[in-house]
Amino acid sequence: WVLAVDYLKQLDGTAREKHDEILFHLIRQFALMHKMIKIRNSHEISNHFEQIQKLNNELVNTHRKLQRANAQLEILNEELNNRLVKDPLTGLVSRYQYRSEIAGVIGEKPDALGVFAFIDIDNFKQVNDRYGHSVGDAYLVEFSKRLSAVNLAYRAIFMRIAGDEFGIYLHGLDDFDMSFGRLFWEQFSRKVTDQPINTQAGELPISCSVGLAVYNRDTKNVYKLIDYADWAMYLAKKSEKNTYRVFDKAEFVKLHAESAGLDG
Repeated sequence: WVLAVDYLKQLDGTAREKHDEILFHLIRQFALMHKMIKIRNSHEISNHFEQIQKLNNELVNTHRKLQRANAQLEILNEELNNRLVKDPLTGLVSRYQYRSEIAGVIGEKPDALGVFAFIDIDNFKQVNDRYGHSVGDAYLVEFSKRLSAVNLAYRAIFMRIAGDEFGIYLHGLDDFDMSFGRLFWEQFSRKVTDQPINTQAGELPISCSVGLAVYNRDTKNVYKLIDYADWAMYLAKKSEKNTYRVFDKAEFVKLHAESAGLDG
């Protein structure tokens, strides 16, 4: 607007110089104001950038801490899982996990038969009492190694149930009869009990009482399956030890009925 007017031509020299001076100061003031705005904007942008950079650094540091925490958590979970899954002495599946391990194997072939072998070491208490727990522990470790060598070409889970009680679960059978029971016992005897166990106290004999129960025949409940195998093992131990028995549901029902009648 200032430069577009026509009155400048009508001013005398002095007035025109004054006018030019005022105009110069006005333009300079606009320039200063513009420069100040740019500087202020630059400072604001710089501050924003610093804040963003700071937040980004905090985010990176937090991410690194989270990664370290996750790594530590994975290690702890693995250690806890190993403690739950594996028996610390023998390395077999522990009592905390064997039922879920069995259920997982069954889930792969739910219609197939499975065999649970409940195994009790005969007279193990005498080993601990006579030779001490260190010899007893070594005895159990060697027994567990032998137990894991039992192989009948089926999916197998080897477990320590408690103390001197162990178990084997085999899954994937098409059929079960007494010949399979005999085959299992022969394999078990050859791998586990035929030779004495060498310890610091010398060679110690090993014998076991074993009970067998069949999944998808005797029951479809894992807890009952183990109880049935335990009951059959008890009959084997009661009869002569170092032998096996196959669970007989009719016998089980009859004895429980007689027991209930006596209690009544």
